[in-house]
Amino acid sequence: MKLEHVLLGMVAMRPCTGYDLKRWLDSEMGRMLRIRTQQSQVYRTLNRMCADGWVRYDVQRNEGRPDAKVYVAAEAGERELRERLAVPYVPSPDFGDPEFLVRYTFAIFLDRDEQVRLVQTELDARLAQLDRFRAREIRDEPWLPGVDRPRMAQILDHVHGYKDLALDTHVRWLKQTLAELTEKAG
Repeated sequence: MKLEHVLLGMVAMRPCTGYDLKRWLDSEMGRMLRIRTQQSQVYRTLNRMCADGWVRYDVQRNEGRPDAKVYVAAEAGERELRERLAVPYVPSPDFGDPEFLVRYTFAIFLDRDEQVRLVQTELDARLAQLDRFRAREIRDEPWLPGVDRPRMAQILDHVHGYKDLALDTHVRWLKQTLAELTEKAG
């Protein structure tokens, strides 16, 4: 998801200054979503979003400190965000791609059925990926002379084991989340 949609999602949920938005992007949650940007880019994007009518701001007067622009989503911005979230989700081949988590972070703008569909789509893709991943073919690689073959095989097994555990954890979380969502809906 583009930076402008992430910022739009945040200001659609609560009033934010550019500083608040950058602080959130630099938090653990923001870093997990892998959205890296400079403060200047946040302000340039907010200015463009204002020009496009997606956000508006009020100036907050601060004694002894610079005044702050406090941004909120305009009606056109909320419409844009909902349209962006309505685009069908297509899971990335890399389960670590942040698109799913970014969309899920803004699931408050989806109805319950859309939220369930989003999680189910991700779960179906990851279950199929897990099957392919666990059925991998282990072949003897043509390593260069000097590469310790048994040690290299062990290293690759460790990496595969890590990815297997990470993907398995993601699938478990998806199943639990889906169960909670469908239990509340039923």
